[in-house]
Amino acid sequence: MNHILLGPEEGLKADWLNEEKKRVLAEHPDAEVHLIFVGDDKGEDLDSILSQPSLFSSFRFVIIKQYENRTGKDTFDKALISFLASGITDAEFVILSTEKSKSRINAKIANDKNVDIQFFWEMFDSQKRDWIVKEFAKEGFHIGKEAVDEILFSIDNNTQEMKNLVSSLTLYFHAAEKDKREILPEDIERYSLQTRGEDGNTLFQAIAENDIEHAEAIAVSLISTDSQAAVRAFSVLVMKFRQLESFEILRGRGISEKESFDNADALSPYPVFYSTKGIRGRDQAVFRKASQNYPLQDTKRVIKYLGAMDAQIKNSSTEWLRLVFSSLIADIIIRKGRSTRIDISSSPLEQSL
Repeated sequence: MNHILLGPEEGLKADWLNEEKKRVLAEHPDAEVHLIFVGDDKGEDLDSILSQPSLFSSFRFVIIKQYENRTGKDTFDKALISFLASGITDAEFVILSTEKSKSRINAKIANDKNVDIQFFWEMFDSQKRDWIVKEFAKEGFHIGKEAVDEILFSIDNNTQEMKNLVSSLTLYFHAAEKDKREILPEDIERYSLQTRGEDGNTLFQAIAENDIEHAEAIAVSLISTDSQAAVRAFSVLVMKFRQLESFEILRGRGISEKESFDNADALSPYPVFYSTKGIRGRDQAVFRKASQNYPLQDTKRVIKYLGAMDAQIKNSSTEWLRLVFSSLIADIIIRKGRSTRIDISSSPLEQSL
């Protein structure tokens, strides 16, 4: 059976994919595992892998990522349709796509009897809360509501990030304080200060100051350390610009700076069960600078631009993230949210360092 995994929830997809990979390797220990990114390949490699038996293994397991990026010019659909029609049984493909409907999936693929389609939706925040509490309990910790708020505020709407962060936190607290049993909000903040180095906060600060070289250096550092750290930094960047928009709207209404800082909200498009209101004192100088360099009209344009970049950032391979982040930083600092085409011949990130 072949599979198509649709929807925005990457964490649950990754869990499913890991289990399927284990099953395939248990049945075929010598299986070849191939990973193909749409965009890096136009379909020729996929066709070659699926149509030609391997000389060295009895089975081929093919994972196709970023399928939502396919175009009419590539041959992915043609390769998949040909494979399904051939009746070949010594290979299996799994497609991963952020699409929320199967309407764009070619009918010859979607309706094939040997193709299973599954949707993976994001957890509600109430479910995330329960999951976080249970995961800490498994490790012998009790975590209160405010500490859970701190965790939810620092991640995007995706369980993969949540799992990574909770795992890191439990390992940290086991090592740092062996007798600790209760996790408080200040513990989460202390962990962030001691371990973050470069993150979305430092990236926003560099962008707020229009310091393109520093912003590019931060992006390179994040991507080189952990591609997921770069994705998390992007999510923080989105939240910070939403807070900036709220702050600027309040100031535009004649509200005092102090009240505007106290009441600025993230204006999240998602329903949330925790407070996103208020810009902390230590962050206020950065937001003052950001409001000077990004008037409300520019801030709104940047937010729209970041929304358009969301799927590309979350689904890019590590190799592509360098190029995508380089373009993103330039589009924000130089063009104030006016997008430009990416020149894939070289990376401005690497050129500037």
